[in-house]
Amino acid sequence: MYFSSNLKLLRKRKKRTQDDVAFAIKVPRPTYSGYENGVSMPAIETLIKLSDYYSVSIDALLRLDMSVMTESQLRNIETGNDVYIKGSNLRVLQSTVDK
Repeated sequence: MYFSSNLKLLRKRKKRTQDDVAFAIKVPRPTYSGYENGVSMPAIETLIKLSDYYSVSIDALLRLDMSVMTESQLRNIETGNDVYIKGSNLRVLQSTVDK
């Protein structure tokens, strides 16, 4: 899981302080600091707020190592072209069932 490192990376890319983000998602700054330092994990409601704040899917926040992404990949995610939000990784499998 890359949650804590992704939070820190996204916050720095937005040029925000921990205070700024904590205020925006309505949690105390020490709580947000705990998320970035990997000391604690947020509740699902807070994950949703973080996802909305950074315009990144929860899945991307948790599972993608954003530190190894290229600048263009990060820009795509930040501008709303997150493959997990858009669904471009979805496949539809068709099957036939007889009577």
